[in-house]
Amino acid sequence: MSVTIETAGNTRAGIDQVRDWILGRHEGPVELAHDTNIIENRLVDSLSFVELVYAIEGASGTEIDFDAIDIEDFQSLATIEKAFFA
Repeated sequence: MSVTIETAGNTRAGIDQVRDWILGRHEGPVELAHDTNIIENRLVDSLSFVELVYAIEGASGTEIDFDAIDIEDFQSLATIEKAFFA
């Protein structure tokens, strides 16, 4: 497993990359607050979930173990930030 220690500025840039990836998958305006449930609001569906994981890996520099995924870590930008950018 590779882990990158990031500064607060890089952490913000990383979660912004994830936000941009989510928003880039949708045409037109999309409301995406930090606590919006991205799964319930269908901003990420089951077909794009693996791509989301890869986007988080790329932005965080951390490899995510698919066998140990906790779906709660992927509910919102806030939970993603806490799980992968803190």
